[in-house]
Amino acid sequence: MAVREFADERGRKWRAWEIRPEEIHPATRSEDYLADCYITGWIVFETIEGDEKRRLCPWPMNWANETDAGLRYLLSRADPIPALKLASERRSADQVSPTPDLAPDITDLHVVRSFRYPGGRLWTVAVITYPEMGGPPVLRFTSGTRNIDLKTWPKDWADQPDDQLVFMLRKAAPRAPTPVTPGMPRRRWNDAPESRA
Repeated sequence: MAVREFADERGRKWRAWEIRPEEIHPATRSEDYLADCYITGWIVFETIEGDEKRRLCPWPMNWANETDAGLRYLLSRADPIPALKLASERRSADQVSPTPDLAPDITDLHVVRSFRYPGGRLWTVAVITYPEMGGPPVLRFTSGTRNIDLKTWPKDWADQPDDQLVFMLRKAAPRAPTPVTPGMPRRRWNDAPESRA
């Protein structure tokens, strides 16, 4: 869902985001100790410096609405990622990225955002690194059982306001405008406005 930043009791800055089951990397799925978490996913807590990481599973569905004190409590319940595992993740990231002097790409964080469409439907959005059929990564919008993929998207998508996420969703699944009956309201965002004679 959303990315949250907060400070712990000692003033260390943390970032939290959730990993949904469909976002779990195939290599991670092979780790038996996470088997129970594959059904629900988990929350990742990581210091801004990247020197400490924790995982909380199971987790409350409304965690993104918690106060900072609530996030600190969830952090206290999260399991630390072992130092060897964290070092291994860093080595893998260094091998993948041959230009470490570039600013990190937000898509490397496996961020999942949520937002409400103007009609009220709740959507989640995340980069899917290994979409079906082995294609290139996509920005996937999900609501219920519906998935809509956007093939090109801005790298800072996770920092965009909700209205920009709505725009990207509309771009991913454009609909032809429908004619508007005089005296009736527009049904879709791109319906032609009623013409006045």
